[in-house]
Amino acid sequence: MMDIIMNELGIKDFLLYEELPSCRIGNLDKDKILVICLIDELSQIDDIAKKLPSLRNKMMMRMNNPKNIEVVETKIPISKFLWDMYIVALHQYKDEKSCFKPAEIAKYERDRFIARKIIIQYEHMEELKRNFVKLLFPERILDSFSVLESLDSEKIDFEEIKELLQNIENVVKKEG
Repeated sequence: MMDIIMNELGIKDFLLYEELPSCRIGNLDKDKILVICLIDELSQIDDIAKKLPSLRNKMMMRMNNPKNIEVVETKIPISKFLWDMYIVALHQYKDEKSCFKPAEIAKYERDRFIARKIIIQYEHMEELKRNFVKLLFPERILDSFSVLESLDSEKIDFEEIKELLQNIENVVKKEG
């Protein structure tokens, strides 16, 4: 199931470790590590987080090209490694009763000790893809807005600017 989800999310290059069989691990923008997992209970996030420090060397050896391995081994402290790590916990719910409570989610997402935690609850794949992009690639939403065609102050259409700002405001209100 995870391989299907990764394909749907457009993540083609990922790693699998026997220590975390329900997770797939990959790079985001070449400087962040995503640990994407399917969960049924929030407590599973704790189990995943506890295993990550011991996987550091294994991950770095496979994610970096051979020229960088020497630098990674000696120069990146574990605190930096864990700071740039995101546990993305995916929870598919069947009905409202099986959703996690917002207060419980907030408790986990505020705890950034081992990694930043992002919990995405979804009912169907389209909702998962939409929320994944919104939370991990917000620049894609902003890039979808048209930009001004002219920088010449005499040719700037202020109605176009007003419409653009209104569209952005609508997205922010809807997302918030």
